[in-house]
Amino acid sequence: MYLRKECFHKKTSKILISTIFAGLLISGCDDKQPKASESASAEQADTRHALCSDLPKIPGTIQNGDFPYWSDNLAESDIKNYLNTLSDIEKNQGKTLIYYSLALIIHASKATQIVSKDTFIPEEAQLQLVQLNSLISAAQECYKAAPSSNNSSLIRYSFLLDAADQYDKLLAERIQRHQNSVPYTEGEKGQIGGVTEWMVKGSVGRVTRSYNNVVSSFNELH
Repeated sequence: MYLRKECFHKKTSKILISTIFAGLLISGCDDKQPKASESASAEQADTRHALCSDLPKIPGTIQNGDFPYWSDNLAESDIKNYLNTLSDIEKNQGKTLIYYSLALIIHASKATQIVSKDTFIPEEAQLQLVQLNSLISAAQECYKAAPSSNNSSLIRYSFLLDAADQYDKLLAERIQRHQNSVPYTEGEKGQIGGVTEWMVKGSVGRVTRSYNNVVSSFNELH
């Protein structure tokens, strides 16, 4: 929600005055110079946008589009290799669009591993969800700053971000159902383990299917 920047001068109650004054401090109507922390944040944002304005270079290690689809025995060595690749991207390019894309898929893999179990710690899963939300937001901002001249490439990234956003919602749905201990109905029990499990709200199959859509979109970037 954006704050309006008009400065009000009418008399009102003490509470309302305090509220407006606090709002003015945030919006900048008090004519004060920005704090050092605010300047630093703006500088970081400018730097991020500068990095994102360059066309991302996809490293050869992930050009084959072979990020694995969901499996309950997903090899830890694969994840470690991708984490190394992510580190190389940050070192050589900075946090570009391809950096955020790979970070998203790695994080989604970790989150899926947690919630795919019959029982899991909701707080641990919730932490993964919060971190995923942050990554998606950063990726979306980077996407907005990317060069529009390369539309074909950007369209693929938009598909990935859409898939990640949908996965994020279904991950939250899974966590909430587990946290609230909502039992499956008899009809839902008949779908669990079958091809229509993805239709059951809060089910593992619903999350893993969405995760695989994210993987598919990521692999099609290359």
